[in-house]
Amino acid sequence: MSRWVLSVERRIAAPADEIYAVVADPDRHRDFDGSDALRGVAEASSPARPLVVGDHFSMNMDLRGQYVMTSTVVEAEPGRRFAWQSRPHKSSARWRSAFGGRIWRYELEPDGGTTLVRESWDLTEEPLRVVVGLGRPVARDAMTASLERLARLVERS
Repeated sequence: MSRWVLSVERRIAAPADEIYAVVADPDRHRDFDGSDALRGVAEASSPARPLVVGDHFSMNMDLRGQYVMTSTVVEAEPGRRFAWQSRPHKSSARWRSAFGGRIWRYELEPDGGTTLVRESWDLTEEPLRVVVGLGRPVARDAMTASLERLARLVERS
């Protein structure tokens, strides 16, 4: 792993396909967002779910102020991995070149009746990665909370 990639893992007692269906559907992201910043989908380029590489979705956010982030699906391998790259919405054109480019990635490794889920925060393409990277402890806590919430959503009791 690169020094610009932060990952957390959790084994979840659910099939990879069920987990993938949740993480590949932006309408469900608020259900497991550990940062509590997501307010919901603002718009999506396709109503079909799960999304595929090249699809876009915009999320209403509120983290020390309201804003919109637009994401492009950059990886989509059903049951295995799903990732999107986020940038400020086109309405925030002055910020698009300075901020954005981070990739949120979910990798799924099925193992019998469980799945190892790895969430990564990849700053490799983030222009201000040194500054944004200062948020690593907060990001780690939020990702850990996201995986806990995801487990609660998909695990059978």
